[in-house]
Amino acid sequence: MPHADIVSMESSKIVVQTHWNERELVKQIPGSGWDNDAKVWTVPLTWPACIQLRGIFGHQLTIGQLLQHWAYVERERRVDKALDLRNLTEAPMPPADDKLRLFQRAGVNFLYVGESAVLGDDMGSGKTVQALELLRFLESLAEESLPALVVCPNSMKFTWALEAGIWCKVANSYVVDGGLVTRRKILQTAQADSKALIIINYEGLRSHSRLTGFGSERLRRCEPCGGAATTKYTACEVHNKELNVIPLKTVILDEAHKIKDPHAKQTRAAWAVGQTDTVTRRYALTGTVIANDPSDAWSIFHFIAPREHPTKTKYVDRYCLQSWNAYGGLDVKGLHPATRDEFYRLIDPRFRRMPKALVLAQLPPKIHSVRHVELTPKQLKAYRDIDAELVTRLPDGSIMVAANDLVAQTRLLQFASATMESTPDGFRMCDPSSKVDALVDILEERDGKPTLVSAMHVQLINLAASRLTKLKIPYGLITGQQQNFEREVALRAFQDGKLPVLMFTLAAGGSGLTMTAADTQVRLQRSWSLIDNLQGADRNHRIGSEIHESIHYIDVVAQDTVEEDQVERLWEKAERLEEINRDRARLQLDRQSTDELDAEAARIENMPMMEAL
Repeated sequence: MPHADIVSMESSKIVVQTHWNERELVKQIPGSGWDNDAKVWTVPLTWPACIQLRGIFGHQLTIGQLLQHWAYVERERRVDKALDLRNLTEAPMPPADDKLRLFQRAGVNFLYVGESAVLGDDMGSGKTVQALELLRFLESLAEESLPALVVCPNSMKFTWALEAGIWCKVANSYVVDGGLVTRRKILQTAQADSKALIIINYEGLRSHSRLTGFGSERLRRCEPCGGAATTKYTACEVHNKELNVIPLKTVILDEAHKIKDPHAKQTRAAWAVGQTDTVTRRYALTGTVIANDPSDAWSIFHFIAPREHPTKTKYVDRYCLQSWNAYGGLDVKGLHPATRDEFYRLIDPRFRRMPKALVLAQLPPKIHSVRHVELTPKQLKAYRDIDAELVTRLPDGSIMVAANDLVAQTRLLQFASATMESTPDGFRMCDPSSKVDALVDILEERDGKPTLVSAMHVQLINLAASRLTKLKIPYGLITGQQQNFEREVALRAFQDGKLPVLMFTLAAGGSGLTMTAADTQVRLQRSWSLIDNLQGADRNHRIGSEIHESIHYIDVVAQDTVEEDQVERLWEKAERLEEINRDRARLQLDRQSTDELDAEAARIENMPMMEAL
């Protein structure tokens, strides 16, 4: 009969005694290992490990007294309190002068009790404010939360600094911006400030932190670190850098889905910073925990609780439903039905989500419509050539070749949006474009009312900008080609009513920004990424949009093109996201209407090219 206990209350591992034929069972637990000296199995001393042991061995498992005592204390101290708070829409007895909404105060309380957690509230629900209020609250209790680090998209750095000046005045904000030398000087100054709130973007993070390893990923080492003499000190990924020597107490990842890929350097830099010895609290903020399937969530949970989620392989094997694809690889199709409930028991004490339909009922309803366009003759000819032969002659006489099917899919999406022409650097979109024609028609119909325009490719945004310039229609741009201050100026002018049109790419303007001046968004393109689509759509459906009667999304779709094939994939991804978020179950629990979710599902199933919103 299997038996689990700990050697002492100071132990960090659970000792598991099993029969020889139970070896494969205990190996299923992430972090398990064989102690050859003691001839026993060990697993990390964590709450998830306790749940997994019981889930694997059932009632046959016996528990020692020390482990029973540890589990009782852990449950009383953190788990039960977090579970009580994770579903509350109103905080019990908020402060009399509280400026937060009741559900936001409940969220702050959950983050405090959970110690390290994921805040998965819907986009536009004020996750930034909750995180900053938590820092202020901890400081007021004399529990050190500073110095703290915030990692966010580049477009959100100065927004975080602005909000910190309102909600967390005890902190001194340091926005890490500029060239490498300038950034290092900022970090050096922040290192001497015990109340520093350091704000850096994901791309900058990997330049100022060492990396952790993952799987077979090899870390580059300079000669003092045991590597090659040809590896420069600045290129070494092992030794500590500026962020690793600052005694951080709290690390916050905004739009934490950006670390979904454990192989990416920015992900491993985030892990390294979060695992600094001085860090006591780690928080991940994202309304879209997964991009494609439940395996994406592992990187985030590994960040907030590395000992609870030590290995991805065993996480996927136990909790993900997998199937073979046509290329002989394994695809994750969703959560495994046999272990789904156990998975929820693992993540719920560290995961809180409030859907907007539940806590922001005052927000206007979403209205979706599709405007189909026909390809111009030049677009249609090139589209058909690439689709059939992987090669076409462009109107300027140049030849375009798609080297493989993946490149062909990219080219087809481009021709679905505009004509292409050759340049010294490759190819770019040009007129004629049926989508830009449709945009002009829509703007004329809008007659100067504030309108958002979004797309995946900056070339399409630039093409539309050229057309609006010729028509003398004022507009602002948020793309990767603008400096941060240029984006801020354009956004502020649009929000203040000084610009009737704001155009943005999903990469540059699709995360974190507030564009509530517009009640209509024209989507010229959609992304294969569910997260990008959801993020872009919620730029103008968030706190502040209640000034409108409804929010209208107009999808401009090229008829009979590859765009219409996106819907099935996006719907599959939306179903997998719902497995984690469980919005429908949450609304039903509170006896709230699920009509909007039902309508969205019906729209996706019955209308061409509607994305999974």
